[in-house]
Amino acid sequence: MPPFVTESLILKVVDFQERDLLVTFYGDERGKLRGVAKGAKASRRRFGANLDLLSLVRISGFERPGDSLVRLEGADLLEHFGPVREDLVGFARACYVAEWVDGCAAERQPVHGLLSLVLWALRSLGKGSAGEAVLRLFEIRALDLAGYGPRLDACARCGGDLGHGTSIRVEISQGGALCQSCAGGPGLRISRGTLKLLHEARSLPLGRLHRVAFSSLAMREARGLLRSFFTYHAGHTLRSSEFLESVGT
Repeated sequence: MPPFVTESLILKVVDFQERDLLVTFYGDERGKLRGVAKGAKASRRRFGANLDLLSLVRISGFERPGDSLVRLEGADLLEHFGPVREDLVGFARACYVAEWVDGCAAERQPVHGLLSLVLWALRSLGKGSAGEAVLRLFEIRALDLAGYGPRLDACARCGGDLGHGTSIRVEISQGGALCQSCAGGPGLRISRGTLKLLHEARSLPLGRLHRVAFSSLAMREARGLLRSFFTYHAGHTLRSSEFLESVGT
């Protein structure tokens, strides 16, 4: 079994048999992997608390060709994101980010830049301000990285101009906004300002994303639009989104 070492974020941890843990983690080098931490429930000497959900760790292990699960041998904690764990809504938002990656990233298919985006989101959430805006910015950028990003600057079907109306029809199955000639199926009416805001945000450096400001209308429209795109491509909704919707985020 060839050994590996990868810097990864812990996305999910569940009990596996009596003494073990089944850990799902993502890193830009190897993509999403699932691995068994032998004896992690019975003894914390080897792993300690380093396999906690939402921990950034340097994982070492072994992978046997053809096996769906890898074997974890050790994990060194790099970052614990303590501030997001101190607030219920903040923690739910952080879990939403992790669940998004777990639900959309394919196993063993790394997406360049995704880990950096996730770390930006978690660190931004830890600062405690504009948490809902962080989620919207994460979603549009993550959809782009995953190859599912909506076309927002021109017609997704014909490539033509979207016209001059104050709102534009967006059809999820067609991949984005549609001009008046191409629109016809069920879709969402999204204001032109919201589409422009999202389109411009997708090209900004991560260090400047905090400057993006959403109006209440833009936030509401972006939330519905981006979650609809995720659901369409992933084939399921996110469990954490139910709680976030109950608190209006």
